[in-house]
Amino acid sequence: MNKNSGLWTLDTGLERPVLLISASDSSAAAGMQVDLRVLNDLGAPARCSITAVTVQGDGGARSINSVDPVIINESISTALSDLPGIGAVKVGLLGEASTAKALEVPLARIKGLCIPIVVDPVMRSTPGSALSTDDTAATILEKILPWTALLTPNRDELEALSILVSEKSGDEAEKVQQLLKSGVGGILVTGGDTEDDQCIDILYEKSGTATVFKHPKIGERAPRGTGCALSTSIAVHLGRGIPMVEAVGLSIEYVTGLIERAAMVGGQLLLFPGKRP
Repeated sequence: MNKNSGLWTLDTGLERPVLLISASDSSAAAGMQVDLRVLNDLGAPARCSITAVTVQGDGGARSINSVDPVIINESISTALSDLPGIGAVKVGLLGEASTAKALEVPLARIKGLCIPIVVDPVMRSTPGSALSTDDTAATILEKILPWTALLTPNRDELEALSILVSEKSGDEAEKVQQLLKSGVGGILVTGGDTEDDQCIDILYEKSGTATVFKHPKIGERAPRGTGCALSTSIAVHLGRGIPMVEAVGLSIEYVTGLIERAAMVGGQLLLFPGKRP
């Protein structure tokens, strides 16, 4: 850090920012708002490209208003051209298929620069509201996964995506193998939304290696924003050059700590409830 004129500024040679391509959440319980808090927590600088402006509350999503793809792509191009560039990308809620389609060219360019891309295929909010369509999911499979280093679906999202690839039923490993054919580098299937006492997250790599992460489930209710926080944390660690398995393990540990400190604010259980003086 450099101190100039009484202000602390980030040394541009210290770390390249993480580019967040995600939606704004008016309740600040998930989406871009949580992504930014995670980066702040982990000491990573940010660049942002807003895909949609959502109106959300205790009952779920009330409206999803997509941002013009031209603006999305201009913000991505600016993040790439401004110093010091970007170190990793996290993609969250896209909303419409047209948004996902518009990202194909910039994400291909980013992968060509050997910058890791982490995709959280957000389909439903924690209260259960639909946040994207089957058309959007199909476009993600075709236009985005070929450039993706890691996909982070929960088991419901894995099921929804795998059906689009093959109607044949199979176990989790078979569904993952179907999705890996899209070109994605690895898939982390998260298990925090099951009714088991333990969370079982499994990282499937293209090499055929499967790494299991087990940890106790905390509380009876899932906080909002856990998927956002996990994928963003992984992007931070990958951007710092940490290998995939270690990046996932560190991120699971980090999000587990957030869940332990979660608290109710109104009708929502939040990962970042705020700090009292």
